[in-house]
Amino acid sequence: MFRIALVVSHPIQHFCPQYASFSKDKSIEFKVYFASALGKEKYYDANFKMEIAWSNLYLDQFDHHFLNGDQVLQSNRELDAPSLEMELQNYEPDLLIVYGYFQKLQRRAYRWAFNNGVKLAYISDSELRHKRNFLKEYLKYFYITKHFSKIDYFLTVGNANEDFYKYYGVPSASMIRMHFPIDLQLYEKTFQLRGSLRNEIRLKYVISGNECVISVVGKLVPWKNQDHLIDVLYLLENEDISLHVFVIGSGEMMEVWRAKASKLKRSKVHFVGFVDSGDLPAFYAATDIYVHPASVEPHSIAVSEAIYMGCPVIVSDRCGSYGETDDVQEGKNGCVFKFGDIDSLAEKICLLVNDAAMRSRFGQYSRQLGLQFQERAHHGLVEKLIKNLIVAKSDAV
Repeated sequence: MFRIALVVSHPIQHFCPQYASFSKDKSIEFKVYFASALGKEKYYDANFKMEIAWSNLYLDQFDHHFLNGDQVLQSNRELDAPSLEMELQNYEPDLLIVYGYFQKLQRRAYRWAFNNGVKLAYISDSELRHKRNFLKEYLKYFYITKHFSKIDYFLTVGNANEDFYKYYGVPSASMIRMHFPIDLQLYEKTFQLRGSLRNEIRLKYVISGNECVISVVGKLVPWKNQDHLIDVLYLLENEDISLHVFVIGSGEMMEVWRAKASKLKRSKVHFVGFVDSGDLPAFYAATDIYVHPASVEPHSIAVSEAIYMGCPVIVSDRCGSYGETDDVQEGKNGCVFKFGDIDSLAEKICLLVNDAAMRSRFGQYSRQLGLQFQERAHHGLVEKLIKNLIVAKSDAV
């Protein structure tokens, strides 16, 4: 039986259900090492502008250890856990999975795996689609290329993520498609109840059954660009088209964008505020079109959730969630528009608003992709990792 250890900064609400799934697999032993209790314990999120603790971490369903006790340490460059090497030495994993490379914690895990001849797998959502500082990226290129050259497996989350790795010299043979996991248990239960939940949410916000609802989920910060949807609503009102928009999340731009939407005559923007992860699926159930207009969005977990709930999706070309085998496949379950092009975004929205058959077709394909991708993220990934470890072990003999 292979033993797999995973090192991560803190409990992340959409990854913890995946850990619970891994732990049910009888072909491996699996343990997670957290450097901070952030998320398990309340912390202040500067972007959400509020205190947060996540309710769906499933910590009782997988083996784990908090390396720094109950300390709520920020997930920044300085995050570390000096006891990590000792813990890993005692556990003796065959494979170590690490998220990212910029924290002291991650570099410590990387060195331990390299020094002890343990296979190393790497996860990030990095992409090359949003604008970057050329000089900074030039200098990073050599460091990252060298860093990646010693990693055995890259657990990728989509096409843009894989393009990023290829840019830094990672061969395709080292990549294993994972996709970002969602809380599969919660979302499947909600999907089965989506009809009643749709009606419940629409009744609460006084939206009739034949009115079209658009949703966007995320922190209300400048780079998420939820205000571009408000611009679209003003544009469409001139064409006698009215819509409802759920802006789900909180943050510094809340009041600014609320004021911007206040002069709409027929369309309505519902600033829902922060929604607990357990209540969020109901809003997807009430959604006709999910839109993600961000200027910076490596690979949106909200998009992965939306497709699982059967939503057609429109994303900006800066988003890392679209591609031939990714969450959003243009012309199959969604559309892509040039970031900041309000006319283009309005055109894509009108296309789906005016064509119920296309919305239905796109939604059904989204659901198919969501089922396929989550099966891979929660179950298929372990099978692939085991196959690679078996091959590696036989090659070493």
